[in-house]
Amino acid sequence: MNIFFNDQITKLPEPAMSIADIAKWKNLPAQGTAVALNDKLVKRELWTVTFPKENDRITVITAAFGG
Repeated sequence: MNIFFNDQITKLPEPAMSIADIAKWKNLPAQGTAVALNDKLVKRELWTVTFPKENDRITVITAAFGG
């Protein structure tokens, strides 16, 4: 299945992956990461039960620290 991950077409390694599965696959940081599915923020507690469909858009924003 293909999705758009931060505006890049991406083929998922499994046909049905949750947002949590995708975050783990992409090695996203456990803290300071926000995920939107089709421009709607997905609360972290819903990541395990939220499954994107073909051609959905996932946008990931990671907080940067430092000065």
